[in-house]
Amino acid sequence: MKLRTAAWLLASTAFSFSTVNAAGVRGKDSNTSNQQRRVLQGNKPAKYLVQDIQYEHDESGRRLNLFKNLPEKLDTVELEDGLIYTVAGGFVPPGWTVSGQDIFLPPNTIIDDATATITLPNSGSDRLLEGNAYVPMEESTITEDQERNLSELRRQMAVVTGQKTVLAVKIVVSDGAYGFDPSYLECKVFGTDNGSADNCNDSYHLTNGYSECSYGKLTLTKAAARTGSGNVSSISNGVVTVTLPTTSTSAGDGTVRNAVTSALNSAFGSATSLADHLMYCLPPGTMSGIAYAYINSWNSVYSNNWCNNVSVQLHEIGHNLNLAHSNEGTQTYADQSGMMGYSYNSESTPRMCFNAAKNFQLGWYSDKTITVSPSAATQEEACFAGDLYGTAFYGDAFAQTVGIKVNDSGSSTDVYIMFNAKTGIQSGTVEGGNQVMVVTAPGEGTSYGESKLVQKITTNTAGYLLPGFSNTVLYVDSNTPNSHASIRIETGSLCGGPTPNPTTASPTNVPTPQPTGTPTLPQPTSSPTTAAPTNPPTPSPTVNCGGILVKSDCNNNASCVWNGNPKTGFCASTTGSPPSPSPPPPSPPTGCPVCAPTGEACCGTCIDSGKPSRRGCF
Repeated sequence: MKLRTAAWLLASTAFSFSTVNAAGVRGKDSNTSNQQRRVLQGNKPAKYLVQDIQYEHDESGRRLNLFKNLPEKLDTVELEDGLIYTVAGGFVPPGWTVSGQDIFLPPNTIIDDATATITLPNSGSDRLLEGNAYVPMEESTITEDQERNLSELRRQMAVVTGQKTVLAVKIVVSDGAYGFDPSYLECKVFGTDNGSADNCNDSYHLTNGYSECSYGKLTLTKAAARTGSGNVSSISNGVVTVTLPTTSTSAGDGTVRNAVTSALNSAFGSATSLADHLMYCLPPGTMSGIAYAYINSWNSVYSNNWCNNVSVQLHEIGHNLNLAHSNEGTQTYADQSGMMGYSYNSESTPRMCFNAAKNFQLGWYSDKTITVSPSAATQEEACFAGDLYGTAFYGDAFAQTVGIKVNDSGSSTDVYIMFNAKTGIQSGTVEGGNQVMVVTAPGEGTSYGESKLVQKITTNTAGYLLPGFSNTVLYVDSNTPNSHASIRIETGSLCGGPTPNPTTASPTNVPTPQPTGTPTLPQPTSSPTTAAPTNPPTPSPTVNCGGILVKSDCNNNASCVWNGNPKTGFCASTTGSPPSPSPPPPSPPTGCPVCAPTGEACCGTCIDSGKPSRRGCF
């Protein structure tokens, strides 16, 4: 969906500025000793954003000492023209809780363009100052102009399906530039080779990364071509170059970033209407981190060559899509099974997607993701037994389950499970390949929240007690590398698994009759019904063997046995008491014809010709 052009000039009834000359509030020194800053005279629509900064780490995962004391997150405010300012002093009102939420800046808020900072009045209050009275935000009167400008900030950036556009921005300042030509940047982001002198030969990049991971449910395409002006080039093949001849790297990334946005506003009317996601590729030395992005927003910023690296691209755009970090133990970023952990200084590797919690939040595999609820009353809801396939097999009909959420009804933090098959879209996973991965995450798995890898299992038939549960156990019975694991999730006796008091361990000698005050032990010798008595329970057989006339029918009855010739013999009882009439053998039934060679009644086949030895009743 195309975004409307932002209106920078608000009606005078909405708010007004007064200006004073002052030095920068924070950040790098400005280019002049005194800079203009603005003081709000009325309520101003804005958006609260969290800026998430990624720094370079060593091979052990520790942040380099040069950056260890720098913040990983900053509270910021975006105005309706797309300019973003860091909140000076780190204070934000208690009501600002969700990145991307609509807010109003109260009067006497100071906006400093030289340092890209904003200073809020009335620290400690989440109420707006309107005249001489404090009025809660939800009770504030919003003018028509304010509502129009506020609507420019209501972007649904967390939409994770459909087609979204991307604009990659090459930035040039007075003393430096992003170090690659536009066609190379295009290739690194979109995978297109336009004959750059330095051919990128890229097999894995931002757009096919998200396309593969989502199985085509999210596609990132190039921003539409537009004609530029002044120091802003035309947009071609999803890339634009912005030149800032009076700005240097020493101004800092915040000042440079806002200068780029202002230049795009001037050239095209609105920077935020150009694409769903804008990637700013800064000159080296402009920022301390390797990259950062705004949670649930449109902007991500990269330091020079880090703009080319697929793991950084997927990580930062992931923040735009409202994804938080993937942690392990006490270490941020340490879950290296997916892209929301560490990023890597490699342009086309590793080839991997996201962990189980992020997959649940993104919802791309929802039709093959199940929820197990241990507190449920039915076995169907509370238990699972079957094959858990890797996400690389999501498109195959035989893979019925690729993700599991174990819902903790008493907490918003739940357990998420996947088999990390090291193949296909996860062929480059750095950690936990071909293992069952168990992570926890808050927010019911549907909102921003850092996940934590708590267990990696190859096989475990003894069972692993899931965190947060008292008796819900995960069993990994078998493991087929690069494919699936056969697992069970069981809670107590409901799922048929072992329990502290197994039902199969009940004593066999517990009497089935209701207990009485008098012991029944002195005379129970004939009570067990499972041991058959040696004497028959009745004086006569239940089957009349004497009435059976065919040998095969007689011998098929356990109570009978055939005596004598197959045709002229008789069927007798095995109990020792012959059927009535008793021996001698009963006369043949009168209904059978007499066979001439023997002169006897024959119920079989009478042969009266041929050799004498072959004549008779058979």
